[in-house]
Amino acid sequence: MNFDGQDTGLDYYPCTYGKSRTMFRGPRVSLDGPYTVVIGSCEVYGRYVEDPFTDQLAERTGRRVVNLGVINGGIDTFVKDEAIMQIIGGAETVVIQAMGAQNLSNRYYTVHPRRNDRFLKHSTTMTNLYRDVDFSDFSFTRHMLSSLREVSQNRFRILQLELEIAWVARMTVLLSRIKGNRILLWIEDETDRGLGAEPLFVTVDMMQQLEASLDKIVHCNVTDAMTDAQTAQMVVPQADLARANQFLTPAAHERVAENLVRAVRRVDGMAA
Repeated sequence: MNFDGQDTGLDYYPCTYGKSRTMFRGPRVSLDGPYTVVIGSCEVYGRYVEDPFTDQLAERTGRRVVNLGVINGGIDTFVKDEAIMQIIGGAETVVIQAMGAQNLSNRYYTVHPRRNDRFLKHSTTMTNLYRDVDFSDFSFTRHMLSSLREVSQNRFRILQLELEIAWVARMTVLLSRIKGNRILLWIEDETDRGLGAEPLFVTVDMMQQLEASLDKIVHCNVTDAMTDAQTAQMVVPQADLARANQFLTPAAHERVAENLVRAVRRVDGMAA
């Protein structure tokens, strides 16, 4: 749908599951019976898109698909919420988006337990690494990391290595708590918006370290689907137009859905 100048947006039918305080995109899906869960960040939530790939997955497979995407969420959003982990634990199949490594707590800094893009505090280890930086200037992880890289590329590489190690460790914990089929969804966007390609600081080697705990890795490169023409097909309020190109377009959602349908059917033993 083209934005027609009216300051209207989508109704995401926000809902919660169990005792979790985290809001997800609805409508709420009944958990009475077999279901598939998709967890992740903005890409899973489907900001500004009428028909996100989670809905398309449900339509094409006939399965109940629970969208547990969280705007700017990270691995900690799920691992640290027991109510969400219970929902994930009850699923037949769990699709886990490979989320960026910037939004998780580590030895250098701590993020908000639910809004993982929010920087809360830095550690003594971080102070020792960046003695020339005033961390009171930062509220968000991306802003902080961009600034730290400008201060020193060499020191930033030390910090980035910590994020990579923390990502693998946290993903290992998450996967160990999933009983059903486990599919890792790698949505690759090579567009560099300041810190590198998405997902930030996640490499092929890091994902391959998890292979023993996975039933399938689904790779979907959406770079060529992130065009201005496709952004025009999104439902974007006037105030959000400037940042709409940071979110998956309808074409990107369709591509992800096509790849996931085949993967979900295969792990379920169905014809692709």
